[in-house]
Amino acid sequence: MRAKTLGTLSVSAALAFTIATPTVAQSTGPLHIGYDPNVPVGAHYHEDGELGEKLLVLETGLRCDCGCGLDVHTCQFQMQCGTAPVWSLRIRQALEAGQDVEPIQASFVADFGTAVLMSPPAEGFNLVGYLLPGVVLLTAGMFVGLIARGGTTRQALAPVEQLTDEDDERLRAAMRRLDEAEGPDW
Repeated sequence: MRAKTLGTLSVSAALAFTIATPTVAQSTGPLHIGYDPNVPVGAHYHEDGELGEKLLVLETGLRCDCGCGLDVHTCQFQMQCGTAPVWSLRIRQALEAGQDVEPIQASFVADFGTAVLMSPPAEGFNLVGYLLPGVVLLTAGMFVGLIARGGTTRQALAPVEQLTDEDDERLRAAMRRLDEAEGPDW
């Protein structure tokens, strides 16, 4: 039994160490405009100004279609993906042509459906995904409250003001038995 606990602790420690260790190398995914292998992890950039901001908003708002589940911006820097750089180029060209963010995003939704959005619109069945966690937490909290309360009512918790002679005698007899059973501590 002790070896099993020690094994569990060592596996947990190894997992925690693996998760906590920072990544020091940047993936060298496919080349695209804006990629710089000398930029440290987490410091990806796009040109300054309104175009760069709009490009980043669109890239982080669209889910890559390669199956990784990442947004387009992250996928093109972290994965060996052929889809994200093409989408990034499509977004950049549309922005340079003067299109706004909403029509560009709508064109991706028209081509790939709402699954391409990182956060789907709060309508229809998607509402379940937005509301269910709150309902589950509220229900679990009420359930835990009922369990912790133990089913007692306020009346059962009220103090007794007057003891009957019979209750008084039972209480004294129980205290005597307890004193006899325990004995002195010294």
